[in-house]
Amino acid sequence: MNMMTKEPPITVLLGLPFHDLTLDETLEYCRETMKGGAGHYLVTANVDFTTQAYEDPDLKKIVFFADRVVCDGMPLVWLSRLFGHPLRERVAGSDMVPRLLEICGRERLPVYFFGSDLATLEEAKIIVENRYPGLVVAGIDSPPMGAVIEWDNDALCEKMRLSGAKLLLACLGCPKQERWIFAHHHETGIPLSIGCGASLDFITGKQKRAPQWMQKTGMEWFWRMSGNPARLVQRYGKDFIFLLKASLRQASSLRRRGHIVHQVRDSPHGGQRKLDDSVTWIEWSGELRRNDLSGAPIPDSIFSPLLLDASQVVLLDSSGLGRVAQLARACRKAGQILIVVRPSATFDLAVRRSQMNSLFLLAATDDEALELVAERRGAGVGRKNIEDGVAHISFNRPLDALYHDEMMEAIESSILNSPGIHTLVVDLKDVGFIDSRAVGGLIRAWKMMKARGGSMFLARLNPPVREIISLLRLNKILDEWKGDVPE
Repeated sequence: MNMMTKEPPITVLLGLPFHDLTLDETLEYCRETMKGGAGHYLVTANVDFTTQAYEDPDLKKIVFFADRVVCDGMPLVWLSRLFGHPLRERVAGSDMVPRLLEICGRERLPVYFFGSDLATLEEAKIIVENRYPGLVVAGIDSPPMGAVIEWDNDALCEKMRLSGAKLLLACLGCPKQERWIFAHHHETGIPLSIGCGASLDFITGKQKRAPQWMQKTGMEWFWRMSGNPARLVQRYGKDFIFLLKASLRQASSLRRRGHIVHQVRDSPHGGQRKLDDSVTWIEWSGELRRNDLSGAPIPDSIFSPLLLDASQVVLLDSSGLGRVAQLARACRKAGQILIVVRPSATFDLAVRRSQMNSLFLLAATDDEALELVAERRGAGVGRKNIEDGVAHISFNRPLDALYHDEMMEAIESSILNSPGIHTLVVDLKDVGFIDSRAVGGLIRAWKMMKARGGSMFLARLNPPVREIISLLRLNKILDEWKGDVPE
């Protein structure tokens, strides 16, 4: 089975999943992906990226559900050895990009450059097309200054789609490039998108990489800091403090073993069974560590909501946490929810200290889990109400990439099928999470209303949603509704 169909092992470090891939394996994955269908993205995460994602639920989910996540930082490689699942190699984006461009030239796979400034992009285009025989840079785009929501992203995606590019390299800086890729990688029509930071600056010589000995010894950060101390001293100081605190938290949770206090089920070890015709149950038990993950089965295919009994788990190392990430990723790809039932204290502590508890729902009993399933099946558009030219539409589930198309269908039908409306109010009272892609959908809805001469507002935002809306600067164009909201 090739790497396109079989996911590599995952280890969780400081709350983020990393695939255990070498540079050569990563390049082979990229080569295969670029020849396939559109809509994949790869993340390279270093310590600074990990610091930002730790407290940012939107960025964390972008990383958790990336097709591949590779480790671009020697300190993280060292930590993986300490936590029981050593990553074999650092995969630096600045090492990967030149070799990726070489592959694109050899395989006649066009590339698209997005970000940076126009002069750098034009210079990089000339350099790489001369350096790598057969390489074609199918397009370049330098977006204007300002927030991503102010760009004409529909036009940008259309240009990329028409270019025929097989690889998008976005150099917008972290985390802007990851947010843009996540929100738009389905619309560009490009098979593989990667945020490459300063890689084009290295190609054009605007920035110089550290000597090889500094790269291999994990001292590249010192080289960069020496070149721009005013900007980087504070950042690296913050990263170091985070690295120390988060490492101690993870180390503490991994050292704790729980005790099985009761036998919940009579089913075989690692058994799987149906609670009813549309819900699947699996059980995890014992010590889930690198040397033995047999107590943590993952179904070959997932066709229904998955309920995981984690009451018998007594230890999770970073590979055990990786197994949790793998199960959550499998459920997401299948479009199904994951509910953890009666997690043991050890399981609960490990996932919370790794900030992974947002990846699934929790239930104290079987009945509660089934109630959550029933609620989710009935979730979606909770209400449409049109009165005096004002249309109210509400949702009662998280608005994320999985739900984006259904959300947009509901909003667009409200707009297009109600010619008399002049105001659209989106009620988010029962929405606990919204991601970058859903925010992009709300921006498209706002543009639709604006084109009709109307207006759009958000209503009754929960604190977590308000935080993400503010973080993504959607509040710059969408005001909160001050009027009544029908119940």
